[in-house]
Amino acid sequence: MTPTPTPGTLANLARVPWDGGPAYWAKFPGAAKLNDPNIFPVGVWYGKPSHAAALKDVGVNVFHNAEHDGSPMSLITNTGMLVIPGGEWSQSEVGTNPGVVGWDTDDECEMVGLGCGNVSAAQNLQVMKDLVAQIRAKNDGRFAAANYSKGIFGTFWAPGLMDDFMAAVDMSSNDQYFYTRADLQFEADRTPSWPSGASVKTAAAYGWVADRMRFYQSSPGIKPNWVFVESARPFLESSADRTITPEQMEGAMWSAIIHEARGINIFQHNNDSQFGTYSLVDIPADRKARIKASLTGIQSLAPVLNTQSYVWDAGAAGADTMLKAKDGSAYLFAGIGLKGATGSKTFTLPAGITGSQVEVVGENRTIAVQNGKFTDSFANEYTHHVYKITI
Repeated sequence: MTPTPTPGTLANLARVPWDGGPAYWAKFPGAAKLNDPNIFPVGVWYGKPSHAAALKDVGVNVFHNAEHDGSPMSLITNTGMLVIPGGEWSQSEVGTNPGVVGWDTDDECEMVGLGCGNVSAAQNLQVMKDLVAQIRAKNDGRFAAANYSKGIFGTFWAPGLMDDFMAAVDMSSNDQYFYTRADLQFEADRTPSWPSGASVKTAAAYGWVADRMRFYQSSPGIKPNWVFVESARPFLESSADRTITPEQMEGAMWSAIIHEARGINIFQHNNDSQFGTYSLVDIPADRKARIKASLTGIQSLAPVLNTQSYVWDAGAAGADTMLKAKDGSAYLFAGIGLKGATGSKTFTLPAGITGSQVEVVGENRTIAVQNGKFTDSFANEYTHHVYKITI
């Protein structure tokens, strides 16, 4: 789609390729409820239907798959939540329910010997194509989705075919639990695209996932990519595995968004004895409140996030940034990049922006702009800030 020109200096900047935002879903009549600039998709993986209201309260708005436990689909959608059900849900159970916007295919199908269970990536790819064909045959206007995993590492999991897996469906997600899985450092270190010496136990690693998904698209960002973030300890058994903190979770989500993720999926299933199996629901009130605050912060910026980004290097060493504009203001989103350091960072604004101070969104403070630049501090590797300035 042709982007709407922004008045002033930003009109001269190139745009980051993308899928068109909420308007992408207009291609699918059954997904009309996603075509809303005030919604940034935050999904939960295999949520329990009876938890719909509780999940909505914490900030989730999509069930990416839903437990098929005999509950009617309306138990979820009557709360206003949207659903991308899996194949265990029949077409008759789903019917014309407008809250059901897509269909899921399979989980991690690209992984040779795992995924769809075949010993070659080509066989798994055919399974995926067949599943998509079955969804198309429903002719109900809903899109086809898939969750992928280690194929983005570019090693032996989906040799030479990851781009075909990405192209087979209408939206993709990817699950890498970098903060909590100890063995993922080994996986990353043998991956050609992973920066040598970078730690996976950083928020920036989740931004790397978004980059890798776009890398395997024929035109980067032509279809929506959602990135998984864990909310506790995702059924891990090694003594070296860990439970994510709410602060790390928030940083990971924002890193993925800064790297153009068009949605977030949360893996809530947990085997840390501190919390229940459903770690967005069965958790202490203080932890739930912290996660809710993070998701509220993301959702409050949905109208901005659902605009096309500008290509802009803010010049802050070791920082990842994303530049957007909405209603006469520019928004610079910033976090620490892979191998980046904490501490002070100085950001350069595009020439022509004349605002004398930036508002740090959600932090009740402002920073003076001098000669088109401003400086701020990043205390932890997961620290992120959103800066708003009049164009």
